[in-house]
Amino acid sequence: MYNYDNIKSIIEYVFSKRFYMSLFSIGGVNMQSHLLHNEDELLFDNEVKVNLYISKVLFFIAIIVIPLIILLQVAGIFIYYMTDAIGDIVTAFILLITPRLLTLVQAHEKKWFKYVLILLVIMMLPLIYLEYDYMVLILWIFPLLISSMYFSNRFNIITVIINVVVLGFTSYYRSYLRMQNNLISDRIGGLFNDFIISYITYAILIILSFAILFMLTNKTNDLLREMIKKKQYEILSITDSMTGLYNHRFLMKELEDKKLVFDRDRIPFCAILFDVDHFKRINDTFGHVEGDEVLKAIAKCLQSNIRDMDILGRYGGEEFMVIFPETRLHDACHIAERCRQNVAKIVMNNVTTSLTISGGVDEYNGDSILEYIRGIDEKMYKAKKNGRNKIIA
Repeated sequence: MYNYDNIKSIIEYVFSKRFYMSLFSIGGVNMQSHLLHNEDELLFDNEVKVNLYISKVLFFIAIIVIPLIILLQVAGIFIYYMTDAIGDIVTAFILLITPRLLTLVQAHEKKWFKYVLILLVIMMLPLIYLEYDYMVLILWIFPLLISSMYFSNRFNIITVIINVVVLGFTSYYRSYLRMQNNLISDRIGGLFNDFIISYITYAILIILSFAILFMLTNKTNDLLREMIKKKQYEILSITDSMTGLYNHRFLMKELEDKKLVFDRDRIPFCAILFDVDHFKRINDTFGHVEGDEVLKAIAKCLQSNIRDMDILGRYGGEEFMVIFPETRLHDACHIAERCRQNVAKIVMNNVTTSLTISGGVDEYNGDSILEYIRGIDEKMYKAKKNGRNKIIA
């Protein structure tokens, strides 16, 4: 039996990055893969992300569904001639891929993008509807499905109004074409009656669909907002506010998790503790503001020189830790040395002294985590005593 927590878990999965990647193999912003204790990042936690994902989905529809329709036309599955539909189909294809093209110039970060997106989708509907009539009646609900992803009742209402207005013009033009083809009487009353019947029928369908979607999504939106807020608080609780890296709390939990995996499956892992050389001298000479900038620059450099699977965090003060999952000591030393060499190449405008780091690295051997950290800490201090700017394993 499903309870509140079951429903909440299902909703979280359906609106998660993993679900959409499984359908479309599409990714989002390249964030650290271990964020939030390996939980999936919610798809709908901000409007920009919604814009990007909907644009990608429309693009996939365009390159998959539209060519499929053309193939069916060529195969004679539809009763309409290809020459009658090709113009409308190509136009619909262009309208569907346009949002994705706009994202290439970062237009999806603008406030107006969602309105352009909805307009393009609604503009596509008359083209398909006039060609295939009742076969694609359900497509008029499509813009409502998109607008419901934005958590905005105002935007939903705007979408319904635009949808109904466009439907009105389309229905009238459809009735006019039916009259031209002698499918209805050419008298004014015949045209008007056909238009009114079709328009009212479809408008009621749209409005009822909106009402149903509104009722279904209202509770879902509340659940999603609750989960988003929870995840935002969790991000703050595991993130170092200055560097944006993971904090000491998260690193310790990751080490404990890796220890459990090691104890159960004997999967190795390594960790390294870096310390910024002469950091107190940097603070005393150039000031704490520049000292903070030094830490940010080193954090960025370290992040760019480790693997996606590796976990980087600020252990405390001027110390950084990298956890290397499923890694032997030799490989960890190679990555650590690369980090050390590239940190030494950092050039800062307001800090004239050279920047270097010292580090201690070791492979986990079954001790307690505190003993393991004590061991790599001793190796780090040994590196500092032996001249700094080196890695001791």
